[in-house]
Amino acid sequence: MAVNKARAAHTAASSIFKPDATKLLWLFVSMLGAFPLVVLALLALVVLLAIFAMAGGSQMTSNSAEPDDTSDQATHATVLIELSGGDGRGEFKATAVPDEDLVDPIKAAAKKCTLLTPVILAAQIDYASQWDADKEGPQGRKGLSQLTPEVFDEFGEDDDDSGEASVLDAEDSIHAHARYFCHLADKTGQLLKDQKVAGDHLSLTLMAWDIGLETVEAQGGMPVLALGTYAFQVRGLFPKYTRDADEESDTDDSPPEPDETATALPAQDDPDDPTEDGDGAAALSASSFAAMFPNRNSFYTYAGLTDAMAKFPAFAGTGDEVTRKRELAAFLANIDHESGGLVHIEEINRAAWGNYCDAGQPYGCPAGQSAYHGRGPIQLSWNTNYKAAGDALGLDLLNNPDLVREDDSVAWQTALWFWMTQSGAGTTTAHSAITGGGGFGETIRTINGALECGGGNPAQVQARVEAYQRFTAALGVEPGDESTLTC
Repeated sequence: MAVNKARAAHTAASSIFKPDATKLLWLFVSMLGAFPLVVLALLALVVLLAIFAMAGGSQMTSNSAEPDDTSDQATHATVLIELSGGDGRGEFKATAVPDEDLVDPIKAAAKKCTLLTPVILAAQIDYASQWDADKEGPQGRKGLSQLTPEVFDEFGEDDDDSGEASVLDAEDSIHAHARYFCHLADKTGQLLKDQKVAGDHLSLTLMAWDIGLETVEAQGGMPVLALGTYAFQVRGLFPKYTRDADEESDTDDSPPEPDETATALPAQDDPDDPTEDGDGAAALSASSFAAMFPNRNSFYTYAGLTDAMAKFPAFAGTGDEVTRKRELAAFLANIDHESGGLVHIEEINRAAWGNYCDAGQPYGCPAGQSAYHGRGPIQLSWNTNYKAAGDALGLDLLNNPDLVREDDSVAWQTALWFWMTQSGAGTTTAHSAITGGGGFGETIRTINGALECGGGNPAQVQARVEAYQRFTAALGVEPGDESTLTC
């Protein structure tokens, strides 16, 4: 019987491959039809790996610039996530929005939670309605965001003060969209914290938007094949609403030129007085920032930096113009070193993530033993620093340290908080060191002096010095006395 079956199979196979023109044509057409599916499946695998790589990732210092395999892996993960459309945290390209009157509502609504950005919000609206505020879809969905009646009843408000909350009112729809997104972000964040789902926070939230929280939890998070899902398709729209680094800013994110900036130096004060504070952002344009960090992760935006700088007006705003530019260059050089050129958002050595919990503190480590690893441009680490920075910034970073990797303004704020207020291994803050005549070397001592200064790691010190010299040259200022460049 087995032999007969084999012969039958052989006979069937032989009949297929006889040189019959019609059968050959159909075979050829079938192969052509299957080829795009194979390509899409491979692309889906790449994207899935990218999304999971993003979910994974120095002490504030020591190993951030060391070249090793983990550094290469982090760089590769950044490239892969870009293939899936990016993370939506780039600078918002407002001109891509068909109705300019919607730009301000989008930017305002996107501030409702740290995960949401204008890019993400715009991409979702584009996918939902193609910017048709009057669109009516299935299941009673209406408006720009195609919200169901139940969702709008819960999250909709009269945001434009028209006297009525309406899902067909563009501004009301945008804000209701943001509230609902942030509600889902809270829920998916808790599922991740409880280890009930796998995947990255943004993709899980987009999935919950599309298929519901219960389904996301039931299937354990990301599906094996992400291609074709709502999250994948929305991510594909991110580049459309993200401004390229070499494009001129089409928003108010860039500061005015120095001579038009009211806060560059207090108008009533003598601009030559070296004791006065001013707006350090005036010395750094968006184009200069992009040129200084050509390979930076899109998470680190110019808008996030200038937003954080506005909260620390003395930064790069103390002293004369030379002093201000030197401080700006010193800060950028040190964060360049700490983050690998603004490539790394989290500490790349995952094996060290559990080393930064001082359980002896009365508040302990409520977010977990490994939750206080390095994050952000200066690689903030230790529960003590997350607690202190959070208290100073009005944020609960002790319980939610991931805010530093989810919100670029918060990430920049933690870096400036350390720079302006902490002495680290030095005797003074980095801000006071550079503005008080201590030179660039003293900023190194403050940030990582225990491991690098006094001959501890001269190669690391030299790398910082070379970065400082590059940035001072870019800002058009001399780096200062050569004897003060090292520590």
